[in-house]
Amino acid sequence: MKKHALALIPFLMASAAVAEPATEDGAAHLTEVFQTYLGTTEGVVTVAANGDAYDLTLDATPLIALGKDSGVTGTVTPVELSVTDNGDGTWDVSMDQAISIAVSVPNAFDLKEDVASQSFEGTFDESLMAFSAIKGEFSGVKVTETIQTPDQAPTTAEVSLDKGSFEGTGVAGASGGADIGLTLTASGLTEAMQVSPGPGQPPMPISLKAEGLSEVIKGSGFMFDGIFKTTAWVVAHPDQDARKADLAGFKTIITGAMPFFGNMDASGKVTKLSVDTPVGTVALDELGFNVDINGAVADGKFREAFSLSGLTLPPGLVPAWAAPILPQKLSLDVQVTDFDAAAGLTAALEGLDQTGGMTDMTAQNQKMQAAFLPKGAVTITLNPGSLAGDGYELTYEGAMVAGPNTPVPTGTAKVTLIGADKLQAALQAAPDDMKAQAMMGFGMAQGMAKKDGDKLVWEIDASKPGAVSVNGTALMGGN
Repeated sequence: MKKHALALIPFLMASAAVAEPATEDGAAHLTEVFQTYLGTTEGVVTVAANGDAYDLTLDATPLIALGKDSGVTGTVTPVELSVTDNGDGTWDVSMDQAISIAVSVPNAFDLKEDVASQSFEGTFDESLMAFSAIKGEFSGVKVTETIQTPDQAPTTAEVSLDKGSFEGTGVAGASGGADIGLTLTASGLTEAMQVSPGPGQPPMPISLKAEGLSEVIKGSGFMFDGIFKTTAWVVAHPDQDARKADLAGFKTIITGAMPFFGNMDASGKVTKLSVDTPVGTVALDELGFNVDINGAVADGKFREAFSLSGLTLPPGLVPAWAAPILPQKLSLDVQVTDFDAAAGLTAALEGLDQTGGMTDMTAQNQKMQAAFLPKGAVTITLNPGSLAGDGYELTYEGAMVAGPNTPVPTGTAKVTLIGADKLQAALQAAPDDMKAQAMMGFGMAQGMAKKDGDKLVWEIDASKPGAVSVNGTALMGGN
């Protein structure tokens, strides 16, 4: 049996088991293996033979207690698992219980989470160090968090979910590691917040509710072996002195874990969302979201997008003349590329070799910056997006280069408008003190536009520092 396969326990609540039937010697052996990753603190790991399976209990409360000198307190319901060895390098794992978590960090936050019921069944594959299949359900989720901020009233939030389910798969990655997939659905989402608007200001109540939530996560090349070894190192070095004494070991583990994963893409939507604020209720038919990020690789990428549709605002918030052009749909998609996360992280790890406590970080920071930004800048891309209302649509896209070696960002963009007459009619109905200025600005924009059928197009060129042109007409600087 390969001990390293059992490292999945801290993350996915799974484990491996030895040959059937379960024995006391096998339980003792598994206890030793788990303690390799979770430490030898008394009470954290308990393994008992039970027929053909092993009963495993994992209790994080003793680990939390290690932070008592810094004031950290907390309790966690012990996780109880049943694990059966299939004899072919895979193990059947199951859990069915309620869970409660409470953690408090002085002058930082208090967190409490309760799950009335959580259950799952899955098959853990040693060759993947991941579940080849997993399926579960949960209900009665409630999370309460209070965040302390200096000079401001605490910010509190209560989030709850009625019920949900999840299902996941794992297969061998084409370039190593594991490719994973996970789908999640939930219903009955509510959130109540007390947000402090600023120093000396009383908390402002905001409440949110949504009919449903769904999310799909896809990941490639997850290096679970290295990820779990990193966690094992953290568990084995619970305080700052211990960590400082083994920075070389940390560097070796992180280097071996790179790139952690190839790519991770998470997308989903929230349906029938409403937010109650002091000025009224804001509602959406649907809010979509997407995060797409590469791991510690040379081809760095971070992309974030969101979209909304069916927007309604509180009565009276928008003046009557502007109501006909209130946007109903919006999409925004931005990504950052042209950075080398692998080289940047490698340079940061090399800094661990320095002595003297690294009191002067100037040279090291410059080295990390040069490694992270081989071109001295990143490319920020505005992928095609749009804003649309009744009778009109504004679309946009573009890209810009910015960074420490480019004092003046440069780039290009394209903006297209359909339905200019709809916007113009609304501006004509605006109050006199607003109409003249608004119509003048809109008229200037129309004058610079290029007509393409029923479209107005603005092609913006700022590719040369200090120069900006629209459809070939210079607005500033030279061409």
